[in-house]
Amino acid sequence: MTSHRALWESMLFSLIRLSPIVAPATIVPVFYDDPAIADLILKRLLALLVTLIFWNMTEGAAILWMKAKNQGSEKERSYLLVTMLCGVVTVAFLQYGRSLSTQGIFLLTLATLSVRGMARTGWENDRPLAGFVGAIAGNSLLTLAALFCITPTFYWQSVVVAVAIGSSVASVEASWHANSVSKEAFIRWAGPLFRATIALGPILIATMAMSNQIPLPYALTCLVLPPITHVLRRANAHGTIPSTILTGAAGIYLLFLTIMTVCAWL
Repeated sequence: MTSHRALWESMLFSLIRLSPIVAPATIVPVFYDDPAIADLILKRLLALLVTLIFWNMTEGAAILWMKAKNQGSEKERSYLLVTMLCGVVTVAFLQYGRSLSTQGIFLLTLATLSVRGMARTGWENDRPLAGFVGAIAGNSLLTLAALFCITPTFYWQSVVVAVAIGSSVASVEASWHANSVSKEAFIRWAGPLFRATIALGPILIATMAMSNQIPLPYALTCLVLPPITHVLRRANAHGTIPSTILTGAAGIYLLFLTIMTVCAWL
């Protein structure tokens, strides 16, 4: 599926899947007056980022290895070697991240990798419901892990922010894997779920702002709703999630993050 994508689309999608690691910085400060605390936070986030990158590489190599094995390809051993090397690096950075953070963050990171892996397996094996639900859960868990890297204190608002960002990323992921969703599935569950995920993030953040749970300027995220309406009209016109909607879903997510970044400085 990805082989037919433009290079810039593949890069954009890859960056968006990694973005929940840095997205919390748009609402929670990363830099503190104490340089030691700021340095620790940045090291935690960097360890999480590198771990996720190599985990993604391990998943990709493992998928290629399985395909080569089933086809009896000569490349089977090469893919297996790459899978093992990426896996070793992933484990090394997991241990490094564990040395910098709490047991809770470590366990949350493991859960994130597991769920994101299940989501990718769902998409790759034409089980879009598993992929979609896994994408929501996995991206929300990743956002929550990043939030706890910044501030280990638990706030219920952190969960809401995690779901807001995770849902928005999941809508982009669904548009990337749009070919896995049939028109029947779109009518039954994919359409309502896509509409919910693409709009949930701005709605949750704006609602918290208007209820004084976070600073009021974050209510400006409701400005994302008109572009969302336009994208959803395109989806409804096609009767499914069109693969061409990737740019629109990605643009909405990036606009959402941009507005939150601006609000953080107001």
